[in-house]
Amino acid sequence: MCKNMPPLELAIQFHGHICPGLLMGVRAAEFALEKLAVDPDVDEELVAVVETDSCGVDAIQSILGCTFGKGNLIFKDFGKNVYTIGSREKNRAIRIAQRYGVKFSPDWPRYKALADLKSPSQEELREKESILGAMFEKVMTMPFEELFKWEEVAFEMPGKAQIVETVQCQKCGEGVMKTRTVTSGDGIICLSCAASEVA
Repeated sequence: MCKNMPPLELAIQFHGHICPGLLMGVRAAEFALEKLAVDPDVDEELVAVVETDSCGVDAIQSILGCTFGKGNLIFKDFGKNVYTIGSREKNRAIRIAQRYGVKFSPDWPRYKALADLKSPSQEELREKESILGAMFEKVMTMPFEELFKWEEVAFEMPGKAQIVETVQCQKCGEGVMKTRTVTSGDGIICLSCAASEVA
């Protein structure tokens, strides 16, 4: 993926298609870069804490450069379209939360029904694209404050990602990070084996 691409294009290429959730993530990511006056992450300068695993997170990853692999994308499974973005260099963070009840389009229920169809007709595909086009315009042009509320927050930056020794689980034989093991009657075992012992 080319980092010289516009942010919206980066997000679409990464996610694979356009949808309202992705567009909301694009708006949040662009806002974070502007408000924190930072560039996209290269080596863990930024940290993103996301409270959902929905489409918008792909925009956070592709535009901000925060990823699980670098250890600077932290997932908290709270089911909320909330993103806390922090800059290590500026020692600042902002929390961006999607406003409850934001209406992308009065046609949203119809769009969702069309998107859920297994084998849509050509006419249904055209209708879906038409509704999506109207939603795209709305999401990308609405004032940010109508889509999200945001605030600067105190944020304790997590340590940078560390390389941890891999050990062998004495139960399943697979390699596991030493920091993700427990000691049992079988010796050092991975957390999935430990969970299966409890179940």
